[in-house]
Formats: sequence, C-alpha cells, structure tokens
Amino acid sequence: MPDFHQPILLPTLHHLADTKLEEREALLECVTKKKPVALVIPALFSELEGRAFPRMLGQLAGARYVKRVVISMNGMSAAQHQRAQRFFKSRLDGMEHTILWNDGPQLDALHLEVDALTGCQHTHGKGANVWMGIAHLLASGHRGVIACHDSDIVNYEREMLWRLCLPVAHPEMNYVFAKSYYGRVRERMYGRVTRLLVFPMLQALRELFGFTPLLSFLAMFRYPLSGEFAADAGFLSKMGVSSDWGLEIRMLCDVFRVAPSQRVCQVDLGGNYEHKHQHIGVDPITGREDAKSGLMRMAREVTRALLSRLWDELGFAAESDKLRRLPDAYRQTARALLKRYTHETLFNNLKDVSAEEGLLVEMFSRMVREAVTEGRKTKPSATWLPPWNDLKRYAPNLVKRFANAGTN
Repeated sequence: MPDFHQPILLPTLHHLADTKLEEREALLECVTKKKPVALVIPALFSELEGRAFPRMLGQLAGARYVKRVVISMNGMSAAQHQRAQRFFKSRLDGMEHTILWNDGPQLDALHLEVDALTGCQHTHGKGANVWMGIAHLLASGHRGVIACHDSDIVNYEREMLWRLCLPVAHPEMNYVFAKSYYGRVRERMYGRVTRLLVFPMLQALRELFGFTPLLSFLAMFRYPLSGEFAADAGFLSKMGVSSDWGLEIRMLCDVFRVAPSQRVCQVDLGGNYEHKHQHIGVDPITGREDAKSGLMRMAREVTRALLSRLWDELGFAAESDKLRRLPDAYRQTARALLKRYTHETLFNNLKDVSAEEGLLVEMFSRMVREAVTEGRKTKPSATWLPPWNDLKRYAPNLVKRFANAGTN
C-alpha cells in the first residue's frame, strides 16, 4: 500500500501512482516556459569512465524541458579536461551545457579569491562543485529552477528528474525547495551515515536540548543526506553551502532559516537508488580508523557541519553539560536502532550486516566524542562558502568571471 503520511511541518509528495513519463514531461515543458530548468551535476573525472554517468546522460538527452546542464567537476588534469569536453559534446549534442573545472587554474584561483575576500574556506569536492555550479548559473542570469543530482546513480531513470523539478516549477505548488528521498536497499541496507549517525544524533539532541523548531524540522526528513534537490534560483541566491560532505545537512539548516513556512517539501523519487558505496574508513594495513577517507570522513564532516550550525541555535556555549552527555546519548539511541535494522533485515530476508554496523556505531561514537570535546571549547570548525547575494556585495567585480567560468 502506498504511504501517504504527512508530517505537519513538512509537505511530503509521495509516489502514489505510476504516471506516463511523456505526460509529466509535457506538463513541465508547459510550466517552465516562464520558469526554465537548469541542472547542476557535481562529478569527478573518474565517473566519466564508470557505467552510471554515461547512462544518465543518455537519459537526460530526452528531457526537453531542461534548458541547460552544468557539469561541475574536479579531480582532472588538463588532458582529462579536454577529454571531458569531447565526452559531453558527444552525449549532450543539441543541449546547452557547460563544464566547470573547479581545480583547474582559472577556477582554483577564483575559489582562493573568494576565500580571501570572505574569510570562508573551500575544499575541492562535491560541496564546492555544487556551489560553483549555482554561482555560475546565477552570474549568467538564470532565473527559474535549479536542480541538482549526483552523477553516480547506477539505476537512474529520467522520471526521477521531473519528480524533483515539478514541485518548484508548477505555479500551483510553487515550493522554493524540494528535497528528495528514496530507498537505499539492494542485497542489504545502505544509507549508513544517515541511518547510523544522523537519525540517532538528531534524536539524542532532541532528548537533551528539547524539541526545538530546527531539530523538529530536520527530524522530519526521510533522507536528509540525499544528494538531489530542486530550488528556486532566487531562493538559492540566499543560501551558503558547505564545501565538503556537510553540504546536505548544512543546506537543510539554512533552508529552515531562509524559507517561508510551508514552502519546502520532500519528494518521493520512487524505488531504490543505487549510488557508489563508500568504504567504511579503516586503514586496510593497520586496521586503524582513517578519518580522511570513506564513511568516517563523511561522518566527521557531517557532524561538524551540524554541530557548527547548532552552536548558536541550541546555546552550546551555555549548555556544556548537556553537550558533554551527547556522545553517550547518541550511542544509546544508535544501538537501539541497530536492533530495529536487524529486524528489518530478518523480515525482508536481506544480508545480515549487523556486526559491521555495530562496529560503525562504535567508530561513530568515538568520532562524536572527539567532535563534542572540540565543540565544548570553541565553535566546531566547518567549511563553508557564502551565499551568492553576499558575494555580490563583497565583490561585484567577480560576477563576470563567474559567468564566464565554464567551457563547453
């Protein structure tokens, strides 16, 4: 039976019926005449050589309501940049597209200038790629919808994109921000940082600090770390972006701060989505936790982004005793959820990974304790890039350089 539960503070658009793709896309073509859709895809060069990204581009080529695609990339040499240009030209022929080479000479220098002007700090990666893609579109004068999704969705279908864009594009819905959710189940349950860190962390924070409006808002999202969203371009111009793995959770915090009431929704994209799965983050030789890679790096950056944003919201400086209790409260909640996930596995005849997930919870617990120890002394550090509107005020002379940043 389709789920139709509606959280009172967060409109939720469910996948209640199968619809004809052609009809939905025709509707989008109609409603986007005055509100065009641009798509930002953050990517590494290595993903051009995988099986997911080429298949995705083949699907996108038929989405006529998408007026522009911005592929915001890093992790490539000059020779690979030239290969990327040929790669996208052959697959997006006839569709306006731009390639942003974020760690190339031109954009790397632009990132460093922004850091110097604003006091912000970027690191090359997904968050900085998303930020640059949005900034490039806004500097180029795009006014309409900006959608963003990952480049590693193995079982990507074009239906996903209309579901993401329609709530923002359609005048009768007129949301300013739509966040995706979907299943992460194959032979086992995935979505490990969301299930084993973010969900129990939010619950523990609410138990210690109360059901504050922001914590209640975050807890209503079914997949807060999903990488897919669509938003009104004017709304995005007010939003800062974390340049690392804290991108999604920090963005939701800022959405809560900026968005008008009832103008944010979450959208069921349907089915189970298969992304690239991160390794746990343990050195294969020493067996020690590796905070610079895999799930451990992701979890650390997500935790720092969340605690940094909550520092002022929850009064961490004045509530150090409650903050001190957070690691134990997190661990207790996470271990309770582990038992439920074991039951889910048994009920659905999935692969039993309870031992691995128990290890992850212990690793996350130690990481949370380290982050809290840091946070009791000073506001947790988190990478952050400024809203476009602020950047225009800081340095209006940079606008043209952002507009001319890409190649095609």
